[in-house]
Amino acid sequence: MNKLLLMINCIFLIAFFTSCNNESNKIKSCEKDIAHAEENAKGYTTEDWKKLEEKMDALQKDIEINRDKYTDEQIKEIGKLQGRYFAIAVKKGINDFQESVEDLGNQMEGFIEGITDTTKNK
Repeated sequence: MNKLLLMINCIFLIAFFTSCNNESNKIKSCEKDIAHAEENAKGYTTEDWKKLEEKMDALQKDIEINRDKYTDEQIKEIGKLQGRYFAIAVKKGINDFQESVEDLGNQMEGFIEGITDTTKNK
């Protein structure tokens, strides 16, 4: 009987630590992905950004559904991750905008040269 109780207790402990570990793993995985994005943002493709966004959205939805599985410290850590994600997303948006402005400037320069060349030839 004691062996049975011991075995049942072990099963419950394993299940408890596995479920706690699951939330920690989600947070660590997102942290790793955000750190990678921070270091390699210039090389990130649209698909890479989409995957990171989906992962962050999934973490947020999991918090909403399973809030009781997360500690206050984990929630704070997730908040920091969300802030870091927002910062790199804004930086990416600014860089994309800057590139668009540069492209527009180059297009306008070419457009003006095209008009000038055409009017000089006539």
